[in-house]
Amino acid sequence: MSDPVIDLSHHNSEPDFPRLKAGGLVGVILKATEGTTYIDPTFAGRRERAKAAGLAVSSYHFLKHQNAEQQMAHYLDVLHPVRGERVIIDFEDEASTLDDLVSAVQALVRQPLNLQVTIYGGSVLKRVLGDDREQLLADFTSLWIAHYTGAAAPKWPTGTWPVWSLWQYTDRAAVPGVKGVVDANRFNGSDEACRRFLSPAPDTTAEPARPEISISVSAPDNVAVKLLINGRQLAA
Repeated sequence: MSDPVIDLSHHNSEPDFPRLKAGGLVGVILKATEGTTYIDPTFAGRRERAKAAGLAVSSYHFLKHQNAEQQMAHYLDVLHPVRGERVIIDFEDEASTLDDLVSAVQALVRQPLNLQVTIYGGSVLKRVLGDDREQLLADFTSLWIAHYTGAAAPKWPTGTWPVWSLWQYTDRAAVPGVKGVVDANRFNGSDEACRRFLSPAPDTTAEPARPEISISVSAPDNVAVKLLINGRQLAA
């Protein structure tokens, strides 16, 4: 288990991304949108600079109560995700409900882009889920749990997620390359696995190779042979 990820929004000072990369950071998660209209003004520029520095980059949307489908449409319109990209729903608005979260996930998994969906949350997520198993979340999402503790592991809604993928264990980390303090996150695996987690999944939808059919025809010299494939004659 390592601590290779920080998450940033406009509340954080401008990072020195090459310095972050040189210091061992694997990736960053950037706030993109909130509600149905808000766009984090730092998102687009930071995404490009972080990628240019060699960091893996993912993004998140802060989910508000109601209009979940419209919120996801807004998020994707700003993000312009590639196929297999990691998309994250930040579920911490006190007014938000489990129905809001389920509707948001449904809107994302309906996209023909094979998006990787992760849910971020802490006390609100634990409250709305309890010990229950929410099947859609269990089937289609991974967990980024927020739990600030000095314990060796966080507590999370195990009824829905048997394991967590990311653990935001503090919001007071001092990281060379960013002024002030930031959220720091542990990944439940190796640094290489973390890079794969934050990066778009490999595209496995390539068109399969077309099968080949070999035909051998024997005929006397005085017999003409014509081969038709899909109504078209092939040269003899």
